[in-house]
Amino acid sequence: MKELNFDSGVVEYRVNGKCTIAFNPTDSAFVEKLFNAFNTLDKKQEELRAEVENMKDRREIFEFARKRDSEMREIIDGVFGPISKDLFGDMNVYAMADGLPVWCNFLLAVMDEIDTKFADEQKRTNPRVEKYMTKYGKYNR
Repeated sequence: MKELNFDSGVVEYRVNGKCTIAFNPTDSAFVEKLFNAFNTLDKKQEELRAEVENMKDRREIFEFARKRDSEMREIIDGVFGPISKDLFGDMNVYAMADGLPVWCNFLLAVMDEIDTKFADEQKRTNPRVEKYMTKYGKYNR
């Protein structure tokens, strides 16, 4: 049987040298899933901050942070597959780096890649369509 192959736009990325993720940066279904996850995680971040402010017992704070860390990892794994353990190791995803929680840094890096790739693909679309319209346009007459 013959096989037909085409470019699906799926790109593999190595993340911090720890794991690999693959997605099409211009796939609106993936982007929607990513943005929904980001919004959910952002709300959970705010809830954590508010809850921790009211807690006095450090053990209670650590237990709550562990629970939220687990929830956050499930959401991230829901978008990318089971990568959280490899990507974050034993670090709580609420840990800060460069002024933001590490979960946020990761998702913003993905969002930046989506913006870049989408802009690149938009630039390529018109010339490619014109090429094929010229080539195959004679059949549409």
